[in-house]
Amino acid sequence: MAPDTGIPPGADVPPRADIPPAADVPPSAGKPKARRPPDPPGLREQIGSTRDSAKRLLDAHIELAKAEFEEIGDAIKRAAILGGVAIGAVLVAALLLTVGLPLFLGEWLFGSIGWGVLLGLLLLVAIAATAGLAAIGIETSRLGRSILIGVLAAIVVGAVLGANLTNLAWSALGDRLLPTVAADGRPLVTALVITPVVLGVLIGLVMLVGSLGAERLGGSASVSGRIGAGFPAAVYVGWLVAFGYAYSSGALMPDWRIFAAAVGGLVVAEIVFVVVGMWAPGLELVKGLTIGAVLGVVLAFLTGFAFGGRAGAAVGVAVGLIVWPALMGADAYAGGVDTDALKKRFIPQRTMDTAKETIEWARARMPLSRKS
Repeated sequence: MAPDTGIPPGADVPPRADIPPAADVPPSAGKPKARRPPDPPGLREQIGSTRDSAKRLLDAHIELAKAEFEEIGDAIKRAAILGGVAIGAVLVAALLLTVGLPLFLGEWLFGSIGWGVLLGLLLLVAIAATAGLAAIGIETSRLGRSILIGVLAAIVVGAVLGANLTNLAWSALGDRLLPTVAADGRPLVTALVITPVVLGVLIGLVMLVGSLGAERLGGSASVSGRIGAGFPAAVYVGWLVAFGYAYSSGALMPDWRIFAAAVGGLVVAEIVFVVVGMWAPGLELVKGLTIGAVLGVVLAFLTGFAFGGRAGAAVGVAVGLIVWPALMGADAYAGGVDTDALKKRFIPQRTMDTAKETIEWARARMPLSRKS
């Protein structure tokens, strides 16, 4: 139902004074006014915005990389620490094995840790000598021969001493030569009386004969040199004189007469050695007597005791480990070292020769100046 305006239908409606004519009303009248769009950014602003965005992106990547590298660094530190602990444990284990194994074997096989220390030391010295001689070019066959002889010496000496064969032999000989000496010390005393004398005479004569056919051996030595050369042999002579006096007279230590006999024998022997040493071959004789006396005393102690199985085997191994590097050293000294071959091993001679040939070939085909 239409609202009641008070104007009959069909009547003319006068225009309202407060409303302008339709022609004067703008089309946008009565509608909300639209906002003006902002001006587009300029080129400088776009470049700055792009630069800032790129910087923020780069900073984000850098921060991410820092975080990852920190994690990686922590992992590397942890791995390095644990790896160091592992390597340290392996080194300690190797050291423990290297030191402990000889001690264990010495106690287990030979009945004493001391044998483990001695034999381990001799083994290391023998290995070092072998490696050193091999490094300077000594043939493997020569080194192997020395090792084989050392092994055979160890077996023979260990078997003989382990079975107390030498002790029994000295005991039987001592029963005839020195029956009044105490039975427990008779084998050793007999060995000390006989072995140094025999070896001293044999080695002395060999060196004397060898010096007779050679040229003069550097002239006569000084008095102090002759005293030093004959002193070990003189000490043994003094002991032998004192023992002979005590054995023949029945004197026992402490007895000043035994001491006086020892000093007298030493002094007389030293005077004789000094006089004989004035002659060059005589000095060689004195040196041979000294070498024989020292070796004789050592062999007397080795052969005079009753070692038994375990100690005899240990002595045999020790002898073998001494013979092994000693023979290698003597062989290297006698045969010498081929220094030319040693130099060739460390000089690239073939490369140098090839380079020289190449240079000569290039010079022949590319002369420095053309021929007219």
